[in-house]
Amino acid sequence: MILLLAHILEQQPIEPSNGEGLPYWALWFLLCIIILLIFFIFLRDKSLRQRLNLFFSRAKRRLVKMRLQARLKRENRKKEELIQELGKEAWEEGVNVEKSENTLKELKSLEVKENAAGKELEEAEAKIDKLESQNQATLQKHNEQLQKKEEEIKPYREKMAEAKEKLNLIELSFIQKQKDKEYAEKILDAEEKASKEIKTSTKHSEEEKKAKLKEVGENIKNLEKKKDKVHNEIQDLREKKKALEKELAEYQKKIFESESKIKKMEKDKKEQTRRFQKEVKDWRKSKEKAQKKIKDIEKHQEPLFESLGKTIEKHRVTHKILSPYYTQIDRAKRRIREIEENIKNL
Repeated sequence: MILLLAHILEQQPIEPSNGEGLPYWALWFLLCIIILLIFFIFLRDKSLRQRLNLFFSRAKRRLVKMRLQARLKRENRKKEELIQELGKEAWEEGVNVEKSENTLKELKSLEVKENAAGKELEEAEAKIDKLESQNQATLQKHNEQLQKKEEEIKPYREKMAEAKEKLNLIELSFIQKQKDKEYAEKILDAEEKASKEIKTSTKHSEEEKKAKLKEVGENIKNLEKKKDKVHNEIQDLREKKKALEKELAEYQKKIFESESKIKKMEKDKKEQTRRFQKEVKDWRKSKEKAQKKIKDIEKHQEPLFESLGKTIEKHRVTHKILSPYYTQIDRAKRRIREIEENIKNL
């Protein structure tokens, strides 16, 4: 101990004294002296050691007692469960128990109620299964019909897209032809004006006038032919445009009719789902109600089974199926007595 103290003091840094209070190492030295004094007092004082031993002994006994009490509680609960199981087994096997007529009568009444609740539960479960099966089949049918209707619309949509593309091309050609016609009319007007100017001109001889007028006449003739040709092409484009617009209207009508049918089918599908969910919800409530009834009945049966089990265990009703329960209950009682004796002896 002294060597340990010397080693600790060697490890402490020696601070220069500032003339106020004790040095740092002196504080540690005094603390170690106090600890050593307490240790020697404890060694020399027998009554102090006895009091400490008594304190730890009491603490140990309390801990052991707590463990034994917890074990006793478990064993008592196990015994009660065995007695309840004994009563339940005797009831299910129809064992005749004297002096328990009232208990048996109550159990019989509860059994009738439990059977009725069980039938309600079975009916609700069967109805839910049936509804779910029917709904699944109906939804599958709806989906197949919707898919079929979508397949019917698909070619109309494709043809409509093609017709719109053709119509766009015709409109572009129509605009171009209109420009060609306007241009031809403009050139034609210019040629006709030039023809008039040649006729009234004094700068050219008669032969030159004839030559120029012939040339201008040929141009006018060609321009008129071109103008008529463009005019005919425009008329043809108008006819084609009219036919395509009529074709588009037919496709649009068919698509609209099909889409209306699809909307109606989807509405029917939603309505069917809504009705199914409502009906299933009602049957699930019935199922929960039946389950609650059964749970409440079982809760009321437990004290009756326990009462019946106590009567059977008290009178040791003879029956081969009950013998194992008697053995387990006796074993549990022995353990309880042992634990109680151990607690008493602490």
